[in-house]
Amino acid sequence: MAWMGAIMSASGFSWCYLIVLAFAAHGLGWLTLDHVALALQLGYILLIPGILFSGMMIMLDSWARAYRTRRITDIGAAAWNTYAQIYNTYHAISDFGEAFGSVVDALTGKSSERDSSDSKDRGVAVILVFVLVILALLSGVITTALIIRRVAGSYQLPQRRQKEKKELHAGQPS
Repeated sequence: MAWMGAIMSASGFSWCYLIVLAFAAHGLGWLTLDHVALALQLGYILLIPGILFSGMMIMLDSWARAYRTRRITDIGAAAWNTYAQIYNTYHAISDFGEAFGSVVDALTGKSSERDSSDSKDRGVAVILVFVLVILALLSGVITTALIIRRVAGSYQLPQRRQKEKKELHAGQPS
């Protein structure tokens, strides 16, 4: 589950970085709003599979925990994770096609952009979009790795209770 949390963290940081980078590039006059939309759609296409996968694993783990403990808090967490996964999957399915189509159209030159700039300027803008998306993804992964490196192992874990130790070693040869 630690890896699933890391995937979610990197995805969230990457998305935030992408929004800032895309709109900063627009503010500097490097990208049009159509290119900003392209950057966000490309980022969505690249991030959503990891988000859905890690969300599914987190949901399944919460189901297992709720089944084992039968505590109301664990059952509530499993219910919320189930709702969130269904919601995210539904929206990913309904939005993915449009995003993918827009990215393909932009790459094949069928973009809806109708300005006076020539195809060379559009090509440079599309390359900048790809660079910004890659930079945002790498920045999200690096931020997550730095946080994990800084925090992991820095807190003392609570001691296991005797009952848990006995259950853990039950059935193992001495």
